[in-house]
Amino acid sequence: MSEVKGLYDIDSLDMAYQLLINDNELMDLVGSPDKIFKYHVPEEHREQPPIIRLHPISELPTEYADNQQLGWDCILQIDVWDSQNARKIALKINELMKTIDFKQSTPTYEFDEETYLIRDGRRYRGTILADKDLQE
Repeated sequence: MSEVKGLYDIDSLDMAYQLLINDNELMDLVGSPDKIFKYHVPEEHREQPPIIRLHPISELPTEYADNQQLGWDCILQIDVWDSQNARKIALKINELMKTIDFKQSTPTYEFDEETYLIRDGRRYRGTILADKDLQE
């Protein structure tokens, strides 16, 4: 993720999304980028596992210098639904999120009795800093 971004150009959700859809190992586990969604999973895809959904939880100003905000403290939720490999897929996502310095904080595991899918949901927290030269 070497693209230079100004403070208000930073999109933590898109950063994570691009990271996931561009990883060949994850795509081997999931099948295609069409299985990864931002915010919500459309009705027609809900029974076609595996499914991954990303959504933002929090984006707070952080890291100041000379009274100027330099970055965002971000929390993202990433949910994986699958009938068999939800944990394996979630662990691969965990590995990828570490490459951008996002650390897992809160796990959630559920079995949906209506769809018979296992949900492995994890929250990730990290700080994204803007390029200082673009702040001036």
